[in-house]
Amino acid sequence: MDGVAVNGLTEAERTAVRQKKISFVFQAFRLFHSLSALDNVALGFELRDPTLPGRTEMAKDLLVRFGLGEKLNQEPYELSPGEKQRVAIARALAGNPPILLADEPTASLDAQAGRSICQLLRSQVDDEGRTVVVVTHDPRWQEFADRTMNLCDGQIEQGEKNS
Repeated sequence: MDGVAVNGLTEAERTAVRQKKISFVFQAFRLFHSLSALDNVALGFELRDPTLPGRTEMAKDLLVRFGLGEKLNQEPYELSPGEKQRVAIARALAGNPPILLADEPTASLDAQAGRSICQLLRSQVDDEGRTVVVVTHDPRWQEFADRTMNLCDGQIEQGEKNS
């Protein structure tokens, strides 16, 4: 990664790479239920850099960008599944990591919310230059991917570059 063989790094060095360069979006959202949407995202900034000033304002900006400006102070139980996933993505993007790994980010979403998440993650590649890797069974990702790979029993069955 960035010219460094990560398999030769110590555990502490690998942890630092994950903390600064890689972020995760989970199928089950993994939001903190006692925190508002704003606080969930601000926590993402704090975990990446505890000394960073203005975390709350940056979290607010991300949430507004993702269409959640009206939901800043709501807790996860007050949000729809699509809104929860957008909060989770905003938290993952806190601190501007260059790599985003997403595990089934549309699995529990209806068609409209799922497509919105596909578009949102695609925009991270096109507009922000981020690397986004999505692991999914959801066929609608095909049209958003630069490249797809199919796995069967742990083996790459097919890999193709999408046009």
